[in-house]
Amino acid sequence: MELPGLESAHRPATEAAHAGEIASRDLGTSVAQPIYQTTVHAFKSLQELDRVQTNPEEGWFYYRNASPNRTAFETTMARLEGAEAAVAAGSGMGAIFIALSAVLKSGDHIIADEKIYGGTFALLTQQLPKFGIETTLVNTADELAVRTAVRPTTRVLYFETLTNPTLQVSDIPALVELARELNLYSFVDATFSTPVVCRPVLWGADIVMHASTKYIGGHSDAFGGIVAGRADIVKAADLAGRFMGVTQGAFDAWLNVRSLKTLPLRMTAHSQNAQKVAEWLEKQPAVQNVLYPGLPSHPQHELAKKLMPDGLYGGMLAFELAAGPKALDAFIGALKVVQLVPSLADVTTTLSHPGLTSHRAMSPAQRANIGVRDELLRLSVGIEDMADILDDFDQAFRQL
Repeated sequence: MELPGLESAHRPATEAAHAGEIASRDLGTSVAQPIYQTTVHAFKSLQELDRVQTNPEEGWFYYRNASPNRTAFETTMARLEGAEAAVAAGSGMGAIFIALSAVLKSGDHIIADEKIYGGTFALLTQQLPKFGIETTLVNTADELAVRTAVRPTTRVLYFETLTNPTLQVSDIPALVELARELNLYSFVDATFSTPVVCRPVLWGADIVMHASTKYIGGHSDAFGGIVAGRADIVKAADLAGRFMGVTQGAFDAWLNVRSLKTLPLRMTAHSQNAQKVAEWLEKQPAVQNVLYPGLPSHPQHELAKKLMPDGLYGGMLAFELAAGPKALDAFIGALKVVQLVPSLADVTTTLSHPGLTSHRAMSPAQRANIGVRDELLRLSVGIEDMADILDDFDQAFRQL
């Protein structure tokens, strides 16, 4: 398809495999883009320096403004998302902050889904109020709740493709249409899905954000975030990021480009393996309430099939132990292959406890209200042979 402001794009798997090539072609003939570990570039004249500062797309001059590795990452992500533009940040939270900073000022108001990631919850409810920006948390699946929360100062409707950690599926087309009717920007965190599983921009979202630390990086060795979507908002986010100092480093950008080359392969494996694990967990007496959008039992399964037409639903799922919170330590301690890790999206299968990690900024009552109970575990399914992972779970369940 033809992307606004970009060359003709190929299918996601091809775009991903050729990550970084477009931005590298004027820099030499190396197949893999080098790491440009320099903070500044030299110029031969004042005229050349002025030209590059006036038209940044013609070159690079200072690390905080742009770098070849960052440009390679941003260009590839824009093409993968079908977006007009993209800008990278030093972290996923940095990406969210500069995206919101692009459209908000003191006195403005946000409507956000109540089941958002705990770090985003803390940003919206504890940090942004210091700058005079307020947030109302609602169930965005309830149109009336969204409409009721609107104020004259509301500017953004914020939600996630798949909520972290409860895996609720957001009705992106409906929410985008509602945001437009209410004259709001639609901001979508797609960290759990990636552009391989779902591309919110193609459903009309103004902005999509990722913690590239997670699936895009995919190996627990690269930190970063990305904002993609409307060029005017991305440009404003880029400017905000420069002066807030949330620049992504060259090595992290390089690692993200490297990882993009295998993103479709990894997400296919993550998704297929998660489907197997979710179906197996549903049959285990030691488990209750398995949450995975690929299961027919999931309340938004049909919506997931619509938004994720390739039959890939991501590598994240959640479940509760039937024995309750008291069995958590025994279960986790009995695992031999699966590790307890306060993050997600590695190539290996890892387990996390949202109440103690991602959502600890919430009170117990707030967590319970959105379904993050003390017995809930979040599982990031890797790309290993799932027979080994299921054997590990089976022996751990038998010890409870």
